[in-house]
Amino acid sequence: MNQTPARSGWEWVKQGFGMLKKQPAGLSTLFFGYMLLTTLLLVVPLLGQVAHSVLMPVFAIGFMAAAREIGAGKPVTPGLLVAGFRGPALRKLCMLGVIHLLVFLAAGAIGVMLFANTDALRDATLAELQTNRQLVLESGLVPTMLATAVLYIPALLVISFAAPLVHWNGMGAGKALFYSFFAIKRAAGAFFMFAVSLFAITVLVLLLVRAVFGFGTMGFALMRMLSEVLYGVAHCALYVAYAHIFAAPPADTVSLDKP
Repeated sequence: MNQTPARSGWEWVKQGFGMLKKQPAGLSTLFFGYMLLTTLLLVVPLLGQVAHSVLMPVFAIGFMAAAREIGAGKPVTPGLLVAGFRGPALRKLCMLGVIHLLVFLAAGAIGVMLFANTDALRDATLAELQTNRQLVLESGLVPTMLATAVLYIPALLVISFAAPLVHWNGMGAGKALFYSFFAIKRAAGAFFMFAVSLFAITVLVLLLVRAVFGFGTMGFALMRMLSEVLYGVAHCALYVAYAHIFAAPPADTVSLDKP
């Protein structure tokens, strides 16, 4: 593993956005293709939400494969979005997805148990939560969401960073999580800067959209679109981190499958 100073985290983020600048059309096609596919999944009650969570590492490989192609000076094609679905690593990537789902549910459950006022939330509507500040305070929604994020985001980072180790390095899900965890621990300063930078950019962009367009249809649509763009850029930046720490796979490498 290469040495990783804290400032590398910001460099990874900049390079992620730099990839979007190099191939805006190709990456935008991937971003909106992903948005379309996830929208179709989420239309299906419950099952679609479960599938979306389980397939998260599989789709992540699509964005990372696109980043690899850009790094090699090759064009990004729409077929890269399903790169994670090809090859024998799919089952292992889905195992990572199952772990992702369980972590998300556990983080949410802990946040609710610690801070949520379920009596106040039981009959509240989305519109009331958006407009009634007193209800939000009484429900404990803010500390619940913060606690959930504090537990979930580090786990999400470990799982996302494990995905290319499964796909390109042929590791099993457990071994990939082990290597991912200790790689992130070893470069904790860089990954902290990486996470803080992305979080700050995301919050700034979404607050700006909200200030200009509000919570209307246009504002919500723009926030959704920009969220998908930022999600894709984050995975491009995460690929840069993977290439820095573990070395980039050759552009013609396919997924491996080792026991």
